[in-house]
Amino acid sequence: MFFHAINTTANGAPYKDTAPALIDLLGGHLDFMCDQTINVLQPAKSGLFKAFAATTPQRLKVAPGLPTVAESRLPSDGCWYAPKGTPKPIIDKLSAALQKALQDPDVQERLAQSGAETVPAERAMPEVLRDHLKAEIDRWVPIIRKAGVLAQ
Repeated sequence: MFFHAINTTANGAPYKDTAPALIDLLGGHLDFMCDQTINVLQPAKSGLFKAFAATTPQRLKVAPGLPTVAESRLPSDGCWYAPKGTPKPIIDKLSAALQKALQDPDVQERLAQSGAETVPAERAMPEVLRDHLKAEIDRWVPIIRKAGVLAQ
C-alpha cells in the first residue's frame, strides 16, 4: 500500500506495550512506529523524536502544526475491540461503560490534554464498528494482496 507505492518495504515488529517500542525507536532499532497520541505526544513535543502525522480526523488542538494522516491521503481510525466470541451482554456492558466514561467532563479534559479525540457517540457503537471494520477489510484486502504483502 503506502510503502509499496513509494518503493519502500517495512517489517512489522509487534510489541505488547508502548514503552519497549519507544525504547527501541529512541535506540535506533526502529525507523518509525505508530501509537496512540496519548502515549507519544509529550515525548514528541519534547523533541525525543519527530511526529509525522496524527490519525485523528482533524488536526489536534494541542498540536495544530501536526498534519493528519488523512491530509497525507492515508485515512485511519482508532477503535477498541473485544476478543472474538465475547458474549453480547458483555459487549453491551463494555459499550455502555465506555459511552458513560466519554461523557465525563474529567475524562474529556484528560483526553483533550493528551491530544486524544473521540468519535461522536453514534459512531462508537458495536454495530457501527462491526460494519466499519467489514467495509475496511473489503476495501484493503485486495490492495494488500495485489501489493504482495503477507502476514507474518
